Amino acid sequence: MDLCMGGRVAEELVFGEENVTSGASSDIQQATRTARAMVTKYGFSDVVGVVFYDGETGEQASYETRSRIDEEVKKLTSAAYERAKALLKKHAKEHKLLAETLLEYETLTGDEVRDIVLRGKKPSRPVVNSKGGGFGDQSLVSPKSKKGKEKSKLAGLLGSRKEEGNQ
Repeated sequence: MDLCMGGRVAEELVFGEENVTSGASSDIQQATRTARAMVTKYGFSDVVGVVFYDGETGEQASYETRSRIDEEVKKLTSAAYERAKALLKKHAKEHKLLAETLLEYETLTGDEVRDIVLRGKKPSRPVVNSKGGGFGDQSLVSPKSKKGKEKSKLAGLLGSRKEEGNQ
């Protein structure tokens, strides 16, 4: 579930909550399905108990039990969201470098990803896209500072350049 929440959290951290797209909807749907199965099929809820409810959503349960199931599902997905957010914040520098490198190279091998994340080393091959991966309106990925200078291509990951040195 944490993995499913990563895309949504990354968008929030990079672009701001007001600029989140619907791109993570299938991931959120999958996290919700997993949480619901944990509660209704696998007994992972002290509130609902170690029980098995037929159907996709426990629809054969009483209204009160379905409400409890929904509350437990929300707790599980919210906890996954918070863990994903904490992890991405903790590794913001690596996340930023990986995102910028993906924009430059468009594709990366597993070894290249490991080199970027673990060693901070970009691939030793020609850059594919020198425009930061963006086409069209670049205002979201290349915001200008108050002095008119470009901030990070992915400003939301570490905030301003001043903040970057403090992390």
